Amino acid sequence: MAPPEMPMPSPDMPGMGYDDGESQIYDTIDSGDIPVVALIVDDSLAEKIIYTVSADIQTVKFDETINAVYDMLGQNGGFIESSYIGGRNYEQTYYGWQTHRSANFTLRIPKDRLNIVTASLESLGNVTSLSSDAENITSQFFDTQSRLNSFSTQEERLLDMLSKAQTVEDMISIEARLSEVRYQIESLTTTLRNWQNKVNYSSLILYIYEVEIYTEISPIQQRTYWQQISDGLGARLNGVGNFFKNLFKWIIINLPVLLILAVIAVVVLIIVRRQEKRVRKIRKEKPGKNRHPQYSIYPQNPQGQQNPQGQQYQQYQHPPQSPQGHDGMQDQQESQGTQASQVQQDPQDSQDNN
Repeated sequence: MAPPEMPMPSPDMPGMGYDDGESQIYDTIDSGDIPVVALIVDDSLAEKIIYTVSADIQTVKFDETINAVYDMLGQNGGFIESSYIGGRNYEQTYYGWQTHRSANFTLRIPKDRLNIVTASLESLGNVTSLSSDAENITSQFFDTQSRLNSFSTQEERLLDMLSKAQTVEDMISIEARLSEVRYQIESLTTTLRNWQNKVNYSSLILYIYEVEIYTEISPIQQRTYWQQISDGLGARLNGVGNFFKNLFKWIIINLPVLLILAVIAVVVLIIVRRQEKRVRKIRKEKPGKNRHPQYSIYPQNPQGQQNPQGQQYQQYQHPPQSPQGHDGMQDQQESQGTQASQVQQDPQDSQDNN
């Protein structure tokens, strides 16, 4: 939506630094080939006050409100200093997200029309806040004015000295000082022009928000205990309802992506289960070997030879590990040691009997 053409500052507008009768604060006087700035002081410049008004406005018809702002400026001789309109982009529109637009305007309104414009802000929407500020710059303005008069006097004297200079060195020195004075004159003149512009054209700052329902501004009333509970419960239920509405919309919008992810998850789950079944089958077909192989207290003699005492070597198997853990294994080892000592004592007992 392109804004209509608005009036911009021009030499015909009062207080813009041009000849308009009472509000003129400086003029140009020809002095030979070089213009001289001379300040014209008028009684109408007694008070220099910059007014700034700021307002927050809610609207349910955003486009109509923006057009009304442009119409208001045209009717009151104001102009736009800066503006911004945003809050909705392509992604939000494409996915159907619920968004609200907003706009910020910095308007310049003639000071004699500021009260009229401020009173008409209710026609733009629901004004939720309104603030104003007045900055008195009278002392700064006239101090700067005095400095400008002083530099203007110095410029006149330097021009007179330049016209009477006899040597090149004097002329160079006077021209250098004259450049500094003219720079100060231009700087102070610009400062006064900007101040006078702000005095004659007050600032109106508008913050416009698009809403669905206006915020009710009513006198503060004492709510009872049960009324507070009812208000809080209603607000929570409304929030829960909006949450599920937005969740359902998000699911519908992202349904294609969710279906693809679901198919991938099912395929991965099937592959994992098949792999687990295969591992179980392999374990059943090939049971694990005994962790404790056969061993004997004496060296094995596969030919069945006898030891020097005439006894055959006896072999023992390690008993299966007890589920009792480390203590059970220690008991088994003690039992095996007892059996081994008995085996070693048997040959000696047989010799004694003989």
